[in-house]
Amino acid sequence: MSPDNIILVGFMGAGKSVCGRLLARRLGRCFVETDDMITAHDGRSIPEIFRAAGEGRFRELEAETLEALKLKSGEVIATGGGTPCREGRMDQLRALGTVVWLDGELRELHARASRIGNRPMLEGRSMAEIAELYRSRRPFYGQAHITVDTTGLGADQVVARVLSALRDAHAARV
Repeated sequence: MSPDNIILVGFMGAGKSVCGRLLARRLGRCFVETDDMITAHDGRSIPEIFRAAGEGRFRELEAETLEALKLKSGEVIATGGGTPCREGRMDQLRALGTVVWLDGELRELHARASRIGNRPMLEGRSMAEIAELYRSRRPFYGQAHITVDTTGLGADQVVARVLSALRDAHAARV
């Protein structure tokens, strides 16, 4: 059986959660968020995990969640912004299905992520530090099967582009 999940990756504020829910609804699929899996497993919110146990523990929980994703089939999966950004993780995600990178202009991503709030990776960081974090993650995100630029688009427009790209990618594989 070949996995047929759709996995969304991208920086904070890219719209992985909002667009993932909408995409799943449009496709009649279940929606799974890796951060929700982590909080359900650990019993603490992401900010609480960061405060109490540190980023290292959070990344361990992410790795465990990636293993659990192997049981998923036919779902839309939104990953945390840092999930794919460790050696070998994009290979793991690509093995689960089609990986879609929701990219965008950094200032817009930052503005969206800041509006939502409660982002441990943003706390106490200057724009220059966030830009460096984004630059360091781009090579990982760039390993996705499909890239969709979300700059200036609403969730409906992003999902329409994702669906179109998925159709094109599927047609190319047939």
